Amino acid sequence: MNSRLRNEIFRKIIHLFASVIPLGYYLIFPNRSLVVIILFLCSVFSVAIEIGRTRLPRLEYIFKHWFNPMLRDYESRGEITGATWLLIGSCLTIGLFSKEIAVPALLFLTVGDTFASIVGITFPMGRIKGKTISGSITGLILSLAVILPIMHEINAVILILGGVAAMLIELSPIPLNDNLTIPVLSGFIMLSGSQLL
Repeated sequence: MNSRLRNEIFRKIIHLFASVIPLGYYLIFPNRSLVVIILFLCSVFSVAIEIGRTRLPRLEYIFKHWFNPMLRDYESRGEITGATWLLIGSCLTIGLFSKEIAVPALLFLTVGDTFASIVGITFPMGRIKGKTISGSITGLILSLAVILPIMHEINAVILILGGVAAMLIELSPIPLNDNLTIPVLSGFIMLSGSQLL
């Protein structure tokens, strides 16, 4: 296994572990305001670390010592990491949408994007500016396989619509980080669809 694939799998396993945010919100912590406050505080702390690592040599050394294998080139150069974007995206998604929309929108990110990336590297078919159609289709199928059996509060057609939207966003060369764009934009698509159906 080459180092790029190994690092990406390790990074995406952590990304998949972030499913505890939507699943915890759905199954354990139903208080939306509390979850938003916790995620907001985590986001602020994470942004503070991001700023500190570019200005404090000691913090930069510690950060790179622990996280360098997981960092992409642009993150190593000091840009905001995917983990921070994921916290911000989770906070915004839960704050903006009802639970039945926020939870699948975040699972499309944590499950769908994870497998889209891994499959895209392992079995790259249909490349579009660094992304692959094979990865996006796999991400859609696997995320729906997780979401459809547990989300009974929302029409399955809306969930499928949200999943397709999420993977199209994942596939698109949008300049914003997809840890923000996937849940927020797919959430808006599901919200719009639920108002029409």
